[in-house]
Amino acid sequence: MLILYAWAPGQPAAVLSGWENNLKAREKILESADTLFGKYGFDATTTREIAEHSSVNKALIHYHFKTKDALLESVLDRYYAKLAVTFAAAAGHGGSLTEKMARLIDTYVDFLVDNRNFCRIIQREASGGKHVDLVRQRTLPFFQMGLQWVNQAFPESAKGDLAATHLLISFYGMIITYFTYSGVLEQLLGEDPFTPENLTARKKHLRRMLIMIVAELDTHASHHE
Repeated sequence: MLILYAWAPGQPAAVLSGWENNLKAREKILESADTLFGKYGFDATTTREIAEHSSVNKALIHYHFKTKDALLESVLDRYYAKLAVTFAAAAGHGGSLTEKMARLIDTYVDFLVDNRNFCRIIQREASGGKHVDLVRQRTLPFFQMGLQWVNQAFPESAKGDLAATHLLISFYGMIITYFTYSGVLEQLLGEDPFTPENLTARKKHLRRMLIMIVAELDTHASHHE
């Protein structure tokens, strides 16, 4: 839910200042909700805690967002808007399926590195939270874009173990698991999995897996010509 404030010439400076303060308060609420939802989860976070964390009056949360559910939706919509812009930029360069998918893989990894709370919130809600429908609605368009690319390049990949859906699910899992299990991976690797060196290695591995799968799709397609 986005609230827009418009200023008209001749309005008192105090009114303009009030609008600016409202916008600042709204942003502080969003940032605090993002932090607390990511750290403790939606259900374990109260609006009182969000108000205290953001140093605003609790009534302002209701004023700007009406409910805690609407606040979560606004938090997620900010992330999905950024993700859409990021993906559109990566997809806009064209190229082969491998090139486009490789750019999306790199882009998504970078996005999750910069937006760690997004991953935490989404995983909680998608795995049994009350907002699973919201996550589904916002996430499906990104999957559908990938499905369209794969099906255009390999029309016969609609079924079987090489189906486009399996390809996308596999890569989504390989990427998201790296973030959701980062604490376990740190023990496994013996170091921070998010060092530049480890992230570069992870991207290279994902691209290598992509090349192998696309090669298999090429072989499968040639057998059906």
